[in-house]
Amino acid sequence: MIHLLSHCALVLAMRPGLRGFRLVLLVVFCCLALGANAGGGSGSALMLPAHAKQVQLSHATYLFEDPGGQLTLEDVLRPSNQARFEAGSPGLGFTSSAYWLRFTVSNPTDAAMSRWFDTGNRSLQEVDLYLLGAHGEFVHLSSGSSRPFAERLIAAPTFVFPVSMPALQTTELYLRVRSTGFMPVSMTPTLSVAANLQSEIKRDTTQWLIVLGIALALGTINLLLFAYSRDTSYLLYTLSVMSIVWAVSSAAGGFGAAYEYLWPHSPLFEELGWIVALIPCAIFPYLFIMRLVNFRARHQRLAWAFLISMGFTTLVIGANAVLTLAQLPHSVHLQQWMYRAGAIAWGSNNLLGLFCIAVALRSGIRAAKFVAVGFTPMVLCIFMLSYQSNHGLPMTWVAVLIAMVFEWFVMALALADRFNQMRLENARRQATEIENLQASERRLEEKVAQRTQELRAEQMRTKELLNNMLPDEIAQELADTGASKPVRHESVSVLFADLVGFTQAAATMPPDRMVAELNTLFAGFDRITDECGIDKIKTIGDAYMAAAGVLKPCSDHALRCVRAALRMLDFLEAHNSKSPYKWGLRLGVHTGPVVSGVVGTKRFALDIWGDTVNIAARMERGGETGRVNVSAYTYDLIQKEFDCEYRGKIEAKGKGTVDMYFVIAPS
Repeated sequence: MIHLLSHCALVLAMRPGLRGFRLVLLVVFCCLALGANAGGGSGSALMLPAHAKQVQLSHATYLFEDPGGQLTLEDVLRPSNQARFEAGSPGLGFTSSAYWLRFTVSNPTDAAMSRWFDTGNRSLQEVDLYLLGAHGEFVHLSSGSSRPFAERLIAAPTFVFPVSMPALQTTELYLRVRSTGFMPVSMTPTLSVAANLQSEIKRDTTQWLIVLGIALALGTINLLLFAYSRDTSYLLYTLSVMSIVWAVSSAAGGFGAAYEYLWPHSPLFEELGWIVALIPCAIFPYLFIMRLVNFRARHQRLAWAFLISMGFTTLVIGANAVLTLAQLPHSVHLQQWMYRAGAIAWGSNNLLGLFCIAVALRSGIRAAKFVAVGFTPMVLCIFMLSYQSNHGLPMTWVAVLIAMVFEWFVMALALADRFNQMRLENARRQATEIENLQASERRLEEKVAQRTQELRAEQMRTKELLNNMLPDEIAQELADTGASKPVRHESVSVLFADLVGFTQAAATMPPDRMVAELNTLFAGFDRITDECGIDKIKTIGDAYMAAAGVLKPCSDHALRCVRAALRMLDFLEAHNSKSPYKWGLRLGVHTGPVVSGVVGTKRFALDIWGDTVNIAARMERGGETGRVNVSAYTYDLIQKEFDCEYRGKIEAKGKGTVDMYFVIAPS
């Protein structure tokens, strides 16, 4: 997949005449020096062994340039032109001149020898072969890429001609070649036994079909993976493999081209395909590699530079395709310059691609290691092909095909490893999430336990508070049901105490001092009521209300209230003796039926209602400072233990005249 260097170079490296393109390869392949074009050849004829299945003619090549391309065989045979033939390489490079190549071969056997002359070239526009006889007669055979495939004398990917050499004679072969388009001229001429060359063609076809089958299988699998996962990486892999197949089979004459089978009557379409095939190959493999190593996310600026370079390369290739399609007269030089520009752009793009891979390796990107491993065999094959082409040796294409398939499998493994790493990462992420959830659950459980403990403590405090405010039965009833039913008590005693002159004192007393005084006095009253066995009901401003026999029924409720009232007077007297503020206290007690209960939904408090409460308040209002005023009902219950002073019938607001008594002292 990584054909950052090889996509174009594979099919061009076999042309030793591409000196400009080899310079680009030199840069891309770390300035490796390729050998010089093989020269050589003596003036003697090349002996053809009878048993040899193939004879290389590159070292026996003599060249003569025809810049105008107008010379005929008769012109070339003139002594003046014959003297201009020089030994050289059949790799001619970029040229619009016609070249004549002379080969002198000798048949040492006593039987005529039939061979196939193979130019080793797939893209020459003009190819003419002349077999010169002993008496000056010649046989002319012609072909070229500008002609339909069916017009070729021998159906072969390269230009092949049948030749016959008489027994015990020397035969001169003159090959005229010319490139009238952008393609450089590069050949590896051979004389082969027909069966041997046919076997090689069949072998190459079989190898190519195997490669196509592998490409189709890998492409189909990854296309299905893309349809299943919607991961663009699999689609880019498939497009990369197909673009490489198309480029290798078509670009610059290609290898395993489909010309013979798909469009044998469209030479212009075939020639256009040599260029157009490079466009997808300049896009999809690069995009696949960038996505595989996640290069855009890691090195955004370098990725943008690479994309711009890739776009420029594609633009140059496309411009060359347009020139080829236009078939403009005398455009060969422009096309050749465009070809050189495309080679330079491609080489620069490949060099930048190699740099990006090196950066990815340095960054420790796992996928970059697969890229480097998959790309290495192809680099070695490029060197090998360049050397073979440079020295006129047969191309070892099977090694290239193996390296290409190896690269595909390594890239497929890279995708599989990427999927596995994502799976492992998801598993690690899930494990981390599970651990976090478990830790959160443990923290939540601890928090719940803590909150439960706090709630229980709060419930205990609330219960204690309710028990302090309410009887246990009522507190439990409120805790269970949220409400309390009212209860009627037939005989209880109610105590009212009121501080005399509090309103006037509060007007001149600092608020904090006033609250402190009330707290001190009422705290003392609370202690007295607890000690006397009566229950505090509530405070209303400077008034204090208590009752006996409400929470816990008792027969001596009146006595308890009177004892508490007398002790409150004693407590206040002691307090006044020590405090700068002097207070007076009126107290009233009445006995009778009441209803007790808790009302409302907030700030629960026990309260009592009934006429008994109102009369007890009148007892306090109708009394005197420092005295305990009781009603006749209360007097009947305490007269055995307390001496009382009858006051007569006293007017009570809203109640008419009521019998009242002052408690004097215990009897």
